[in-house]
Amino acid sequence: QLVEVNGSPCLKLTEDEDKGTIPGVKSIYRLRDSSGSPFMDLLALEEEPAPGAGQELRIRVLGRLGETSRVVPSSVEPLLRTYFRDGQVREGPFP
Repeated sequence: QLVEVNGSPCLKLTEDEDKGTIPGVKSIYRLRDSSGSPFMDLLALEEEPAPGAGQELRIRVLGRLGETSRVVPSSVEPLLRTYFRDGQVREGPFP
């Protein structure tokens, strides 16, 4: 998915609010509850600070504009792995 052109974020325009995107490069995190079960994947802009275990997060659910919820993950796992950057293969080890 195209997210940037020459360092400028790109926005996908659509009338279907479920298909809209936040412009810019993203990071994704898996949030787990106290039993270790995943309860949500969190999409955030790359420049935003990573969420932490035990930190209360105020989130917006896609498709529910204006509505927010609060969650507190027991653990947070980053899911995004970079294999290529600027046309070059990133050094391993790869997961």
